[in-house]
Amino acid sequence: MELLPLNERVRSVAAGDGRWKVPVAEPASTVVIARPATTGFEVLLMQRSSTMAFAPNMAVFPGGKVDPKDYESPDPFMACALREVHEEVGLKLTSLVALDHWITPETEPVRYDVLFYLSIVEEHVEGALVTTEAHNILWLTPAQAHARSLDGSLPMLRPTQVALAELDSCKDLEQLTQFVRTRNIAPRLPRPTLEHSGEIRWDLVNGYTGEPLQTNVGKANQETTGRDE
Repeated sequence: MELLPLNERVRSVAAGDGRWKVPVAEPASTVVIARPATTGFEVLLMQRSSTMAFAPNMAVFPGGKVDPKDYESPDPFMACALREVHEEVGLKLTSLVALDHWITPETEPVRYDVLFYLSIVEEHVEGALVTTEAHNILWLTPAQAHARSLDGSLPMLRPTQVALAELDSCKDLEQLTQFVRTRNIAPRLPRPTLEHSGEIRWDLVNGYTGEPLQTNVGKANQETTGRDE
């Protein structure tokens, strides 16, 4: 199907008119790696290369698509998370806990169904960029990274930005651990809704059931392909 301009894809999904055929969201995993810092804790982010088809130049947590060999594991998503972290930043993690779940908006030509995990590592852990998919690696506090997402110096997609804002509610790793233990995780899908006025409103819905999770979350950078439309 011809790739409609982004604004037309948004209106098609909101109206449900079928002009835009929603691509299947491929399974993927990503990992928030946290380490102690002088002020609370820091998380690892990579800046993706400008040549990448998906989310070029964006700051992301290490991760990627579930590979066929990951299905040899009882938990393919976790196997993917561990493999991707090793392949991208050279770290061999042993302990992961579920943190979040996001699905790329239906308006996007490339979509992922992404499980987020958390791994807490020692203060001395650095990691090293061993992938050509990114050109930089950063350790920042959630507050620093979120502030840079707002001022435009570190562009990122909404799930990363929201994750950082939520992580910033924890003052240290002890609070972060408690936050994760008590967290209710649902597959969050940003979806456009057509209002009676003809305006588009963005809501968060359960990506599996369609149940509303949060209304009127505001427009975000939904374009992940780098096309200027």
